Amino acid sequence: MRFYTKEYYKLMMSLGAADLYEPVVDKEYSEEEIEELYQKALDKYIEEERADYDEPPEFDMDANDDPEYIEMLREELDEYENREPFDEEEAKADFEEMYKDNLEEPDEDLPEWVWKEVDPRIPAMYFLPEKVYERLVAEDEANNEKFEELDEAADDAFEDMMEDLPEEYEEIMETLVDLEDADVLGAKVEAGEVELKLDGWDEDGDEAVFTLRFDGAELIENEGLEVHCEEDEDGDAVSDCELLYSELYFEDGMPEVHMLFDNNGLKYLTLRCEEIYVYRAAE
Repeated sequence: MRFYTKEYYKLMMSLGAADLYEPVVDKEYSEEEIEELYQKALDKYIEEERADYDEPPEFDMDANDDPEYIEMLREELDEYENREPFDEEEAKADFEEMYKDNLEEPDEDLPEWVWKEVDPRIPAMYFLPEKVYERLVAEDEANNEKFEELDEAADDAFEDMMEDLPEEYEEIMETLVDLEDADVLGAKVEAGEVELKLDGWDEDGDEAVFTLRFDGAELIENEGLEVHCEEDEDGDAVSDCELLYSELYFEDGMPEVHMLFDNNGLKYLTLRCEEIYVYRAAE
């Protein structure tokens, strides 16, 4: 990758790391005080959920002459006025599950130094000691400035890349852009042929499976792309790999593809090939 690099992605993902957190007194917390913090976080969560539950439907003034919209709004108001009482016990259970999940899978967007200084139970409640919080906010501001510079340079580089592509590859690059953040359902990566199966979206916004095939592939860089995909309890595909960014160049008369994946860590795949084919899988 020449501009949508690992550095670019990591910096982007680190932005606003402090936004989810609330500062608390900077001190060593006893077990009893941790329990008090937990109760404070729980009470805050329940009240926020109650406020959301009690929020009435919004009325779109621009659609006040649309009979279908008026009828839909009436139905929503009727449902709102006849809703069941807010279930505080359900909200409590949701918070407890969220807290356990946060302990099992800590926030990856928090920098490593935070975990060296903070009891992991505290950020699991979306609190941070005040000094840690203030340092994180300052780091956010510095990262934001740095990212804006990188992002501006990436925008310029992307435009240059598109201008340099032969016309027949412009549409392929546009498809690759559309497939950013798509789950990779399967991958065949070997010299001569690379094929990726991706769970993306069509031009109507409907979910669709696409295949990217690169014939006559010469692998330039492969950091060990290895895709595992299985079905969840609802029968939906769950993959451990996601296509984040792609870049496409035309070098020495051949297309050269640069890709960045999130596959149990960030991984590059770079290849040169004879032909690129993109097609939607039959339903």
